[in-house]
Amino acid sequence: MQFNTIDRDNLSPELQEQLTRFEQDLSVYVGLQERLTELVQEEQRLKQQALTLEGQASRTDTSWKAMAQSATIDQGKINEEIERSAQLKKDAQALRLTAEVRSGPQGALVIQLAEARMKLVRVPTTINKAYQQTLLANALAREGVRESLLELFALSRALFLKSIDEHDGMLSSCNSQRERQAKIQELSWRAFGQEVQKLFDGAEQNVQAPTLAVMPGTVHREVLVETPGDLMRLKQARKA
Repeated sequence: MQFNTIDRDNLSPELQEQLTRFEQDLSVYVGLQERLTELVQEEQRLKQQALTLEGQASRTDTSWKAMAQSATIDQGKINEEIERSAQLKKDAQALRLTAEVRSGPQGALVIQLAEARMKLVRVPTTINKAYQQTLLANALAREGVRESLLELFALSRALFLKSIDEHDGMLSSCNSQRERQAKIQELSWRAFGQEVQKLFDGAEQNVQAPTLAVMPGTVHREVLVETPGDLMRLKQARKA
């Protein structure tokens, strides 16, 4: 299905301004996400390198211990292996310390991201609602749409009125003629809706209205907060 969308330049000035401001704030937010991702990946890379060195050190320890139990002991070779193992462990520890130091800025970034997302997360709803209201108004104003809908409603209501006796249970509870007419009108609209539903035959489930603004998902280690209280608790947790 192809929607008749609106070019950005043809949006209302207010909507254009909202969209521009959202995109500017979103750019800052995405930049923070990218920075956090870089820090996390660097931390993981360093820890993986440390793990590799620790594995080598463990295998070296196994090697020199086996050499020490052999029939012909080469003490010089054993000493070399012991020194190699010690150096590998030292290098691994240095990598882990570096990873820990470089992970420090992550805490501040997580808070910045939480604050930025709270500021942004509801904006797309406001922008998209205004945009979709405009699209709906334009669609309803297209030539022939009103007449087609009136024709469909008139036919649907006529069929409903011819089977009104089937709804006597609902109508019998009405206390006045005015209330009865209001109930008939309500049921007529319901019958019309059912006809439209049959016409769509489930196709409406696969149709999504166009949008202008979309929030990206969170990244690894980003913390999703929904209320100022959640944000305050996050800040307190990071200070602890």
